[in-house]
Amino acid sequence: MIILFDVGNTSIYTGLSNGTHIDETFRMNTDIHKSPDEYFVTLKSFIDPNVITGVIIGSVVPLVTQALIALTEKYLKLKPVVIEPGTKTGIFVKADNPREVGADLIANAAGLDNPHPTLIIDLGTANKLIYVKNQMITGVIIAPGLQLSIHALDGNTALLHEVDIKVPKKYLGNNTIHCIQSGVVYGTIVMIEGMVGRIREEVGEGFDVIITGGLSSLILEHIRLDIKQDKELVLKGLLNIYKKNIK
Repeated sequence: MIILFDVGNTSIYTGLSNGTHIDETFRMNTDIHKSPDEYFVTLKSFIDPNVITGVIIGSVVPLVTQALIALTEKYLKLKPVVIEPGTKTGIFVKADNPREVGADLIANAAGLDNPHPTLIIDLGTANKLIYVKNQMITGVIIAPGLQLSIHALDGNTALLHEVDIKVPKKYLGNNTIHCIQSGVVYGTIVMIEGMVGRIREEVGEGFDVIITGGLSSLILEHIRLDIKQDKELVLKGLLNIYKKNIK
C-alpha cells in the first residue's frame, strides 16, 4: 500500500492506495510539536505499518514535513517522495516565483483527469481557487478559510465568540451565533459565486469547476453554480506524482 500525506495547517489528510485508486482516507491533527515517534503511534491506529510499500508527502508545514520524513525512514525503512523543487509533478506553474507555490496547489492540479480548463476550489484553512489549463497553474486566489474567519472574529472582538461552522437557515440573523455563521459561510459562498463570474470574464473562455477540501460538502448544495465535487482530488494528485517519481 502507498500512503499519501497531504499536510495542511489544520490537519493531515491521509490516503491509502493500492497504486490504482484511493482505498481509504483519514485525518490526523497537524501538530508542529509532535515528534516522529508520536506521529507513528497515531499512524499505527489507522493502518498496519507493515503493509506500507511507498510514501509521498505534500506539505505546507515544514516542521511536519521533517517529522514525516523521519517517521518514514526510521519506522518504515523507506525513502519518501516529497513534493519540492526538482520533484516530477507533470504540472507547470505560471508564477513570478514558482518555488513559492504550495505543494497542495500542485497536487490538486495533478489530480485532474480531464483536458479542459478547470477552476479548482479547495476549501481548507485557506480557501484557494486554482485555475489550471493544459497542465499549467495559470493563476491562484487565496482567501481566509471558514474556520480562520471565525477565529479572526473571536480573537479580535470583545463581544463576539467562536461558533460552530454551520449553514444558517436564513441570511439575516437575529442572534450573534447566526449572524456570524451567515457572514462567514454565506460570505464564502457568495465570494465563490462572484469570483467564478469574474474569472470567466478575465480568462474569456469556458471552464469546468471542481470543489474539494474538508469543508466542501458543507456549502456545495448552497452554491448557485454548475459545479462538481471531488473530495479526494489532492490525494489522486499525490498518487499521480508518486508514480512519476518511483524507479
